[in-house]
Amino acid sequence: MTHTPYGSRQAIDPVEDDLDARSWDTPGRDGVVGDDERDPDRRELRARIGQQVSLATFPATAEQLLEVARRGDAPDEVLDELGTLEPERSFANARELWQALGLEVEERF
Repeated sequence: MTHTPYGSRQAIDPVEDDLDARSWDTPGRDGVVGDDERDPDRRELRARIGQQVSLATFPATAEQLLEVARRGDAPDEVLDELGTLEPERSFANARELWQALGLEVEERF
């Protein structure tokens, strides 16, 4: 049985399963937030979090950012990510938040 973001299926072809295993986290809308900056799932998660924390005043603690997100009816995905942070940890700006969440943007210039 192979499990994917879209459900489970019975393994039939071992070669096909090997291809699936090698390509499961290629940049694309696959429900897996990867480390590749080109990954749309990564960019979308960062944007969703950014929409919520843009209403906060920095510096802010993780607890304050989570409360702002809750008041803004943030999606569970955003609340889950912010909930992974130590509540008392303080962030001077959004860039520090991205780094703590592993969603930082690489320097381009």
